[in-house]
Amino acid sequence: MSRNCRDSLTQSCRIRCPLRALAVLWYDIPQVTFEMVNTSKYRLEKSATGGFLLVCSFETACCPVCGEPLVLRGHCSRGVIFPDGSKVMLIIRRLRCPACGRMHNELPDCLVPYKRFCAEVFENILNGVREAVPCEERTIRRILDWWRVVGGYFLHVLMNLAKKLKFSHSPVPAFKEMVRAAENSNNWIFAHQICTRSV
Repeated sequence: MSRNCRDSLTQSCRIRCPLRALAVLWYDIPQVTFEMVNTSKYRLEKSATGGFLLVCSFETACCPVCGEPLVLRGHCSRGVIFPDGSKVMLIIRRLRCPACGRMHNELPDCLVPYKRFCAEVFENILNGVREAVPCEERTIRRILDWWRVVGGYFLHVLMNLAKKLKFSHSPVPAFKEMVRAAENSNNWIFAHQICTRSV
């Protein structure tokens, strides 16, 4: 979009709707995107102030884009619902790659990216164990629909990584194993980004 066209669009939006003008201006601001790194060696500690659990990782995380070791940049909070229905705020680390400059949130493997339920809830739903699921039937259907779309893709990512990096995985990979492979290889994808064919 040319600058003159954008300026006239911004001006016309400002006259009609100030929120639209704000949205147009928002796209001009460079956005920082956060990617993810998954860790399986960690412990959860109660914070001194209470109400939060700190995620203390024992792994050195590497950038999934360029492979360089990541350095600590800060912390952020992330809410999660466990199988017993308890809602907990986790404090996770924000890491920065000194080589490529990308930011990454270090998620413990009990979290699923962009989902509010923990990985154990997803595993229970996928295995048909409905007793330990603290969500409504509609949410269960949405999770199953999401997995029907992305599950094959995650399995494909895991199998390609195993072949490329020459490591073995279980014959029937666990949910956490597939999620970790997609996260740490920078191949996380949303359901609406996968092209599906309807018959």
